[in-house]
Amino acid sequence: MGDGSERDPNRVYYNSGGFHRSRPILTGADAKETFEKIPVIDFSELLSRSLEARQSLAAEVGHAARNVGFFYAKNAPVSHAIIDRAFDVIEKFFGQPDEIKQLIDCNKSNEAKGWQPRQTVGPNGVLRESYSMGNDYSDPEQHHISTAPDGSIPLNQWPDDTLPEFRKAIYDYYLEVYPFAKKLIQIFALALGLPETALDQYFRTPLADITTQYYPVQATDSEPMELLFPHADFGVVTLLLQNDVPGLQVLNANGIWIPAPPVLYTFVVNTGNYVEAWTNGRWPATVHRVFGKIDKPRFSLPFFMSPSTDVNVKPLCELFEDGEEPKYEERNVGQRQVKGQLGYRHTHPMTQRLRKALPQEEDWRWEMLSQPHLLPV
Repeated sequence: MGDGSERDPNRVYYNSGGFHRSRPILTGADAKETFEKIPVIDFSELLSRSLEARQSLAAEVGHAARNVGFFYAKNAPVSHAIIDRAFDVIEKFFGQPDEIKQLIDCNKSNEAKGWQPRQTVGPNGVLRESYSMGNDYSDPEQHHISTAPDGSIPLNQWPDDTLPEFRKAIYDYYLEVYPFAKKLIQIFALALGLPETALDQYFRTPLADITTQYYPVQATDSEPMELLFPHADFGVVTLLLQNDVPGLQVLNANGIWIPAPPVLYTFVVNTGNYVEAWTNGRWPATVHRVFGKIDKPRFSLPFFMSPSTDVNVKPLCELFEDGEEPKYEERNVGQRQVKGQLGYRHTHPMTQRLRKALPQEEDWRWEMLSQPHLLPV
């Protein structure tokens, strides 16, 4: 079940909410009514002054979120030229020698931001490396969100000496996709029957991360294979762009994998575990995986958004029907972010420091990463 144990061929195994789970593959009379393709939604009216136009868009988004958990967002307010430059610098970055990328190794960042060296992922030993950036209020590009508190240290790392155009290209992209994601949160609110700004209170200083993924060519004559174990995302929303190498697949209610191939300048959007909790299960965090041949380099550019680190996520009572009981426990966003970023990195210096000062992971807080003086001595 993702750990090497024997699997039932009539079930699909995946990770969700940090737990190993499975579901049966349903066929014939047992099959449920479910989706067979990923819906495409036109976002041309996202910034319309017409509330009616935004409500119409929200109705489409809500239908996709309830019934699929994924959708394509075409005509999103993100420049095509900026997307092209982002993919160009990503390819240049990963094309550098390892000894150059090692200068910004993720072990040098308290939140493991920077370059993740090549490692094997998935059940077939597929190679992958990555670069990630996220909240760092010492970066002036993020001062529109917040400025760094006294005593803060940087978390992001940039290849300024070896690839000086990288930072600008990534931040140009970030600064367009970030407001798109914030506006999408308001569309979610409308889709849930709430006032348009009802969820904004949870996103005053949201967690916003970019983690670029690079799968090098494995073998030109290989058969399609599972490249990344099936999982559901944490967070609220993921906005994904892919290069022209397909691989993303989405699991429907019958345990059938539905392809989500790349579409130029079009985002694949999915909701995560926090939305599932907020809606008490109405909007599922849908399981997905990467499956295919890697006979060409594969690059993906996901942007993740979660609530502010001080938010405790739990089912929203304003969405409850009469007599409905909450199905999800309350979770602190900052604590979950630290655990998700560092909990499995046993040799990371900050992980070791956290475990020494606070043996219980439940006591970890995101602010301790950027303000390590908050850690108990």
